[in-house]
Amino acid sequence: MKITFWGVRGSVPSPLTGAQVASKVRDSLMKCMANPPKDSPGRPVNEIVTEWMQRELSFGERSTFGGNTTCVEVRCGDVPIILDMGTGLRELGIRQMDELVSTGKLEGHILQSHVHWDHIQGVPFWKPLYAPRRKFPDCRFTFYGGKEWELDLQAALRQQMHGQVFPVQFEEIRRVGMTMGFETVFDMWSAELGTKDGSAKVLARKLHHPQETFGYRLSHGGKTIAFTTDHEPYAEDIPRGLLELVEGVDVWITDCQYTLHEYLGLKGGVQKLGWGHSFPEYIARVTKAAKPGLVVTTHHDPEASDEAIEEIAKAVQAESGIRTLAAHEGLVLDV
Repeated sequence: MKITFWGVRGSVPSPLTGAQVASKVRDSLMKCMANPPKDSPGRPVNEIVTEWMQRELSFGERSTFGGNTTCVEVRCGDVPIILDMGTGLRELGIRQMDELVSTGKLEGHILQSHVHWDHIQGVPFWKPLYAPRRKFPDCRFTFYGGKEWELDLQAALRQQMHGQVFPVQFEEIRRVGMTMGFETVFDMWSAELGTKDGSAKVLARKLHHPQETFGYRLSHGGKTIAFTTDHEPYAEDIPRGLLELVEGVDVWITDCQYTLHEYLGLKGGVQKLGWGHSFPEYIARVTKAAKPGLVVTTHHDPEASDEAIEEIAKAVQAESGIRTLAAHEGLVLDV
């Protein structure tokens, strides 16, 4: 399986401001002046500078984790399985349109955790959605979502693209655009999603979140990943469903939006209990019990700096002893 992260923020898109970009540049230049790269006659300057950046600067100092909301692509063979449709879906769609135009075919599956806006707001800007059916009859996706949400998945997408708030209505797309199918997900739901080189097995379990939310365990080719966005500890015990999803997986992609102080509202902050998001100490506790091969923290808080995001991942790793990465847009993992 090949995992690509297209959106990693939670709650609302949060692109870098001009002031934040300027601050990164200034801080990098200050470090470079204090510890300049060694001159290497004959080597290209850009090569020397790139090597210095990789050696002296953390990822958060030299780059950014990104501002798009949750969207993860998992390729099982040649079939894409999309986990959530946040604003990162727009970037994914640009690449998918190149594939559709060159091959005339684009088929896949979408496993939706829930329909809070940050997890669906990429849909109206997803280019393949608008592929004319008469020209691209083999552009088709199946959407999987819960039926006990305040709005089921299809109704939520229809409302988001209502004529009062968006210029193109969802029903118009259903008539002339991408061919879409909708399937129901429920707790302990399992299925096999077809691919050209064998099926991908998927299991859904409910998570602790204000709206009914599902985590997914996905297996293909002898490898397994878990995707559990938007969940929090409502009690001391680790929820059985969460443990079932995560136990022994090769990669666990998980919400870890807050520090413990932010979650508890210490030092004058707003308490986040009941908001449906996790913190490093809890993720580390689940990690020690479930023993995944790799933990990838995501659904980063929109107010968190790149450095703060790095610190959360480091805290999980230090507490659990399991390798932990903070997801960033463009991160690719081959499992």
